[in-house]
Amino acid sequence: MIVVFWLSAGVLLYAYAGYPMLLWLIVKVRGARAVRTSAAEPHVTLVISAYNEAAVIRQKVENVLALEYPRHLLEVVVISDASTDGTDEIVGEYAARGVRLARQPERLGKTAGLNRVVPHVAGEVVVFSDANAMYAPDALRMLVRNFADPSVGCVTGEARYVEGSQTAADAGERAYWNYEIQVKRLETAVGSMVGGDGAIYAIRRQLWRALPENAINDFLNPLQIVAAGWRAVYEPHAVCYEETAGGTGTEYRRRVRIVSRSWRALFQAPGVLNPFRVGFFAVSVVSHKVLRWLSGLFALLGLLSFGFLLVTAAPMRPEFVAGAAALALLCLAYPPARRLAQLGVYFGIITLASVVGLLKGSVGRVSGTWATPREGHADASGTAPPTFAPGLAVLVMGLLAIGGLAVVAVAAGVLTAVVTLFWFSAGVLLHVYVGYPIAVTMLSRRVRLGTRQAPVEPSVCLFITANDEAAVIEAKLWNSLTLDYPKGKLQILVASDGSVDGTNAIVSRFAREGVRLLAFPDRRGKIAAINEGMSAVDAEIVVFSDANTFLDPGAIRALVQNFADETVGAVSGDVVLEGERAALGRSEDMYYRYERWLQACESRIGTMVGVDGALYAIRRELFVPPPVDTILDDMAIPMAVTRAGLRVVFEPEARAHERGSETATEEFVRKSRVVAGAVQFLSRADSAVPRSNRQLMVTMVSHKALRWLSPMLALVVFVTSAALALYSTWFLVLTACQLLFMAAGAAGCSPALRRFAPIGIAHYFWLVQAAAAFGFARGLLGQQSVAWRRFQRAPVELA
Repeated sequence: MIVVFWLSAGVLLYAYAGYPMLLWLIVKVRGARAVRTSAAEPHVTLVISAYNEAAVIRQKVENVLALEYPRHLLEVVVISDASTDGTDEIVGEYAARGVRLARQPERLGKTAGLNRVVPHVAGEVVVFSDANAMYAPDALRMLVRNFADPSVGCVTGEARYVEGSQTAADAGERAYWNYEIQVKRLETAVGSMVGGDGAIYAIRRQLWRALPENAINDFLNPLQIVAAGWRAVYEPHAVCYEETAGGTGTEYRRRVRIVSRSWRALFQAPGVLNPFRVGFFAVSVVSHKVLRWLSGLFALLGLLSFGFLLVTAAPMRPEFVAGAAALALLCLAYPPARRLAQLGVYFGIITLASVVGLLKGSVGRVSGTWATPREGHADASGTAPPTFAPGLAVLVMGLLAIGGLAVVAVAAGVLTAVVTLFWFSAGVLLHVYVGYPIAVTMLSRRVRLGTRQAPVEPSVCLFITANDEAAVIEAKLWNSLTLDYPKGKLQILVASDGSVDGTNAIVSRFAREGVRLLAFPDRRGKIAAINEGMSAVDAEIVVFSDANTFLDPGAIRALVQNFADETVGAVSGDVVLEGERAALGRSEDMYYRYERWLQACESRIGTMVGVDGALYAIRRELFVPPPVDTILDDMAIPMAVTRAGLRVVFEPEARAHERGSETATEEFVRKSRVVAGAVQFLSRADSAVPRSNRQLMVTMVSHKALRWLSPMLALVVFVTSAALALYSTWFLVLTACQLLFMAAGAAGCSPALRRFAPIGIAHYFWLVQAAAAFGFARGLLGQQSVAWRRFQRAPVELA
């Protein structure tokens, strides 16, 4: 086993560190291989591949037409892969300026379009680009100057990532890409770099060869050129800028697609693996690509062998587990450690994607079509794409892995390790559901940060987000117009996120009452509607509310009275669930009362971090627009208030009413979305807590992060106790109790049995845990839609 570990570790170390060092040594000993350049200006054709790029194509075309290159020597061709969003119409507007549109009648993929167009272009040099890659003014000049060297057949420029959101994928992708740039420079200094970059690379036109339609052109095309005896070089001064993938799920899918097609490309250009034909380039292909793609398998072997060696060498001591937990908390709380963790997360993403890509490429499951991150994270209907299978697979694999490790550990006689794992997980669960609530309650009785309240009347904007809310929006607006607040100081604004059911028409009828409608044509999600709508708000205080939430007459006054205290930046209201809700009623009510109790205690000690998205208020000047793909606005927006040094407080007198979940399915979807959003939130800088506020940090970890992780901890408790049941009567009884509790939860699937309180509570507990586990998996994969799913709405009748 030790041989397996060191072999795996050695391969990984060579692929990511040894190979770059080898390149560096060759350059130091032999010297860099020069590339002859000149200021020559050959005739260039710039080809832009596009599919549904209406959001960026105008900017891209304007960017190209402004490049510092003689216009009469530059041909611009946009290949549309049967776009349906208006991309073609936008490109058509530039026909008079020499931009040519080549539209494929049906969607065949990027490579199919290139096969059709490239043989007929006019340029001596063909430059390939993506629609979202914006070139520096001198990028073309820098790129084509390398073709003055008669040995150069392909030139790749430098794609730089612009600052965007702060997901693990974003931070990791930027760091990884900076590392890749250095490897490409070293490969060029040795001879030829491996592959190209679809955002900015160029070839001599006569070197183009028709490619299989499912091939990846920016990898196979450069390989063919090197195999034919030409050099492929890197030009760091030919710069373009583009955004990162945007999320872990998007980056994962993109990597799978790239690796699956690149793996097949090796078999379509076998000459590049023959050192007698291409020399050291064969070593580069294996070291830079093949071993990288296989890194997932070597990483898995390394982890398994390391785990086996660890548990067989010595029992896992409690201090080891405590140290690992402390390290995990450090990664959550300390920005430099979090950035390092983000790089680790990104490495894990690309490693897993490489394994999946290899499998797909090996069995021929590759596609020539692609989807852009700019197509949005939700479809027009607002429903999420089918993602149950991947999420379920992650949960099943997790269960099998934990169970397998526990069984193997017990079989190997490492009882101490399993017992330690059990008590650690059980202890964390007890802390989350018992210890922390008791501690925060006791602290709130000793330390009270009073909030100075006064009957102030600042200008207020009631901001209502809506998507297809025709069933309730009229009642919502009448409710808003009857609120006890001066009419001259209360604005009512409805941000309609792509509504198509008549919502906009209903809101328009209230224009004479002073209600303002911002109708956005496309559905982009709640945060996008809020971000754009806030630019139209000039009130001092903004009260956010949902279309199906109905406020008590004094709710606005109750909220704003807290802003008389200059230390308060946001206020959360108390939303009461109404309706019979036969499915979950009492259990759901109990859960929400528990949450309100915790929020009230946290508010009194100044450590409240979240709000109720159905009713909360903030000072307008403290609003910081979250990234548009943010799922939890009620975490991201108030956290910005906290980072500004002000408090978030709970106001129990600011009451509103909405119908609770009518079905178990509705509650499952709602809870899983919250946890998926929580995973996204924790992976971003939006979740950063000021290090000076240790109490707030404890709340963030105990009330939020560990709560969201509780399904995984409960799973560990069950599996470890079951593994120990054969060795201990106490663990046997504990396992039986857990099974009984699970059975009670399953019995709750029957509405008649669910009315019995113990069964109803067990059913709701397991429903929430299952939803949280499912949401956690979707959050890790980045597959949660930013658009929210609506269920049947009905107004609440207020007394």
